[in-house]
Amino acid sequence: VQIQNTHQHPWRMTASLVITARDNSTWIGTGWFIGPHTLMTAGHVVYIKGSGVPGRDGWVKKISVMPGRNGSNLPYDPVTSTSFRTVIGWANHGSPDYDYGAIILPTNLGNATGWFGFGVYSDSDLTSTTGNLYGYPGDKPKGTGWYHWKKIGSVSNRRVYYTIDTYGGQSGSAVYRIKNGGRYGFAIHAYGYGTVNAGTRIVTPVFNNMKNWKK
Repeated sequence: VQIQNTHQHPWRMTASLVITARDNSTWIGTGWFIGPHTLMTAGHVVYIKGSGVPGRDGWVKKISVMPGRNGSNLPYDPVTSTSFRTVIGWANHGSPDYDYGAIILPTNLGNATGWFGFGVYSDSDLTSTTGNLYGYPGDKPKGTGWYHWKKIGSVSNRRVYYTIDTYGGQSGSAVYRIKNGGRYGFAIHAYGYGTVNAGTRIVTPVFNNMKNWKK
């Protein structure tokens, strides 16, 4: 479903990202606020790994963050970040189990947009819940936000699997549940495998990193 009122809550808690890599190539992604100046995203959004292109791998140069974007309509002035976080499991080893990271903003834009909660949930809890995913796919009109939801298919120790429809550009989106009107992330979307898609699961060490990055 294409979302038109992207400037409203809860859609504005998610941002369209334009990423400039070390070799000055540009990419798109998605991020979601977890605090006034912190957005979660995929590890490969902030730290490129295994591209095979000389000079591209490593920390990206900058990311333009555009919350609530709907095409050319930007309800908030874009904020550029040059401060990023990820973990050794991704940066050093490129393991999909650790493909998550954060964007630290120089402003407290999240106070205007609001932000997601996040939590650690059991296998049985996750496999009985509906996963929601909203982001900025590259196969749709530029900068438009799209939402889909479906029951979670399966989980592993570090990943959550689902058939929620996604496309490149949605890497970094929150995979979240809706509880008592609140939205709580339990995974960070990172991979599309054709028949099934996957997000990096928020387990206790991930949760603790997110708490620290939020500070």
